[in-house]
Amino acid sequence: MDRLANMTAFAKVVETGSFTGAARHLRVSPTMVSKQVRELEDRLGIKLLNRTTRRVSLTDVGSLFYQRCAPLLDEIAELECLASQMNTTPRGLLRVSAPLAFGATRVAAALADFTKHYPDVQVDLVLTDRMVDLVDEGFDLAIYVGDPGNSSLIARRLAVYQTILCATPAYLSEHGAPAVPEDLTRHNCLTHPNEELSKQWTFAGPGGEPHTIKVSGNYRTNSITAQIAAALRDQGVMLQPTNMVAEEIRSGRLVQILSEFKSPELVVRALYLPGRHLSTKIRAFIDFFAAELAEVE
Repeated sequence: MDRLANMTAFAKVVETGSFTGAARHLRVSPTMVSKQVRELEDRLGIKLLNRTTRRVSLTDVGSLFYQRCAPLLDEIAELECLASQMNTTPRGLLRVSAPLAFGATRVAAALADFTKHYPDVQVDLVLTDRMVDLVDEGFDLAIYVGDPGNSSLIARRLAVYQTILCATPAYLSEHGAPAVPEDLTRHNCLTHPNEELSKQWTFAGPGGEPHTIKVSGNYRTNSITAQIAAALRDQGVMLQPTNMVAEEIRSGRLVQILSEFKSPELVVRALYLPGRHLSTKIRAFIDFFAAELAEVE
């Protein structure tokens, strides 16, 4: 039987004055309480209680043991209460990894709002487009845009963004607007150096027919922000999530092309380590961020 349970049973017998009273408080049978006290006495090799048919009283050593035991049990109960409160209120350091562009805008803003709601949380946000190692680098979670591939991490889907093809009016005026995806082979396509999208782009036609196009260009970057900056300098055609270029499309600085052809979707996921208990701060932020993304969409 558990040593702490035995000590608790003993203390309740002393405080209630009987095995029956202790059993009622602990919601077990009097027989169980008697067994727990007996096991404690056997372990210590001493008699803690004098038992008669009418009453229970402490021995001298039992009195000394109770004086030391009771404060210890109170401290354990207080510690359990504190741990329970910490598990219900987000607090502590939250280390998050996120992509450069998406992290600098959406994730950063969400974390700022999150800390307003939960001032006991401290944030450490690291922006990088590479897949971080949560364990070795000490991250609580990673926000990832795209397919994380084969991973032992838990992945929660937060949002889905449609991508669109776009370029500046000046670039299209000089090079002509593509009428079908195959025309992209004659255009300067701005790509990412380490993704499949740097080699080919796939579209679905109005009837659902697939179009897989090998693309090339003279400007590659792992930063969405840098790619948008290049496109705004009339460098070429790019494939971007709608949320990243919405303002440029609205202002007319960028123009969507081939809108009748559906381009790939990008999924935003929260990645975290598997385990039985997800800490409150991680769970709370994931829920908070998912709700913010849903509101915008």
